Amino acid sequence: MSAGERRVDPWRFAGGFIQRALSAAIPDQPAHDPIPWTPVAKPLCESKVALLSTAGLSMKGDAPFDMEMERRNPMRGDPSWRRLAADATSASVEANHLHIDTGYIEQDLNVALPLDRLRELVEAGEVGSMAEHHYSIMGYQGNDTTALVNESAPAIAEAMKIDEVDLALLAPV
Repeated sequence: MSAGERRVDPWRFAGGFIQRALSAAIPDQPAHDPIPWTPVAKPLCESKVALLSTAGLSMKGDAPFDMEMERRNPMRGDPSWRRLAADATSASVEANHLHIDTGYIEQDLNVALPLDRLRELVEAGEVGSMAEHHYSIMGYQGNDTTALVNESAPAIAEAMKIDEVDLALLAPV
């Protein structure tokens, strides 16, 4: 790590007791590189923002996430990704994920992809603009995140660069 470079502390808001309890409860934690911290380049009110959901969302008509893989091995989810339209609604999106109750998403997409909340922030002038596309992956990848890290994440980052996205907000489910 170079001088002045910052790293994300995944336990920052958890506290020591929670960190110890969760760390002890997660067997065989995979080793990974430290998460890089990227300073914000411009004010939020001038930034284009995209959302990234971990709910296994896809636009209806697009290929859904592979739930058969998840059924065969409940510790492993589909590591691919999907592009979502900025005007997506509960009616135009499918949620394919066995580890979450997708009924809530069918009722209100904002529980997994808070597009309406982001739109409100844009309208209030708090956020500069909303990206034309948003993204989804399937959370619950187990210990093998190779494809997610080496294939899906770089592809999503490249798509965001093409869309000139300044900030991405993770909407974990």
